[in-house]
Amino acid sequence: MTKTEISKNLRVIAARAFLDGLASSMMNTVRQPFILSLGTPMSTLGLLESLGGQKGLLPALVQFVGGWLSDRVGRKPFMLLGIVGSLSSAAFYILAAITGDWRWLLPGVVFAGIVLIARPAQNSLVAESAHTSQRGMAYSIFIAAWIVPGIFAPALGGLVADRWGYIPIFSLRLLLEGICLFVILRFLCETLSQSNGVASLGKLKEALVKIAAPPKALRSFYWAMALDSFAWGIGGSLFFGMLNETYGLTTFQLGVMSSLSSIVWAIFQLPIGKWIDRYGSKPSMVISEIIGILILTGRLFSTSFPAFAFLHACFGLLAATWLPAQRSLLANNVTENQRGEAMGRLAAFQGLVGFPTPYLGGLLYERFGFNAPILASLIGVIIVTVVIIVAIKEPRSAGAADGNG
Repeated sequence: MTKTEISKNLRVIAARAFLDGLASSMMNTVRQPFILSLGTPMSTLGLLESLGGQKGLLPALVQFVGGWLSDRVGRKPFMLLGIVGSLSSAAFYILAAITGDWRWLLPGVVFAGIVLIARPAQNSLVAESAHTSQRGMAYSIFIAAWIVPGIFAPALGGLVADRWGYIPIFSLRLLLEGICLFVILRFLCETLSQSNGVASLGKLKEALVKIAAPPKALRSFYWAMALDSFAWGIGGSLFFGMLNETYGLTTFQLGVMSSLSSIVWAIFQLPIGKWIDRYGSKPSMVISEIIGILILTGRLFSTSFPAFAFLHACFGLLAATWLPAQRSLLANNVTENQRGEAMGRLAAFQGLVGFPTPYLGGLLYERFGFNAPILASLIGVIIVTVVIIVAIKEPRSAGAADGNG
């Protein structure tokens, strides 16, 4: 790719991230209260999250397939396929809202899981549109573009839902994803310059079998990421739903919490990206987990909206120190024609370990109350912090030679 194409690609990816952040930050704020409003118990909400939520089983599998295929077919087709999944999911959520029947959420959740087939290709596009030494900043720009709409959109979405219902939120997602479809089709340049072989069903089956066996050089990293996913999944996957049901927080209040988190995240993301490029990924990941321990401890002793809002604002700093560090560490340790598969393999491994956690969290909540899943998460995050400190090493960049820019 030429420098002009690289610059263009980063702008296109950032634009896609901004529009997606605008749609998803509203959707994520109201989604769990909406599902509960249809009469579903917390355990059923957990089951839906385990199937097609961010850490669900279906997203784990499709991310691996999407990553593996993107190393052979290209990145752009899977960006488009993810948008089609998002359009379909929003349509089924609208049907559920119109009919009041939660069963329409089942195909909606399936398509929501398919959305994440684009994530490995998207993460690879970011890495391949920046030099190796600048990938922490490149990921930070991408994440910042996604998070900036979260400064105002969640509170606005919560207010709209409280006053006019959920259908306007889901309809807006349809519109924004339609715009994204046009932007990617018209302006995005393919970044895969060297294919990693022919895409055949037999080879895909062989690769799927290897999901449960992380690469030896990254085994400690994979297990730490999977344990982290498991720990946060128990107490975090249903957090907004638990706040809504236990303490009666409205969708507007939940939106305010998301907005506060996004403000902190947006302020710190770019400086932290520079810090990661200078000092490495591991120190940032350790700091992120320590912040998580403090947040979860605070949640155990909180009962009011201001307290939960303050702690959720701190969550923005946790995310800013975690995501670019995790993605840069992995991207810098694999070559270009293996990057999509590596991104998808990690997501699949995390998903296979962590997909039951929303359902387990729902069961803990129904039996023991609000603090039970939070305490389980706290214990898990403490363990993960120790694993990162002891077992993860900053790998030598295997992808240094393929950097662009």
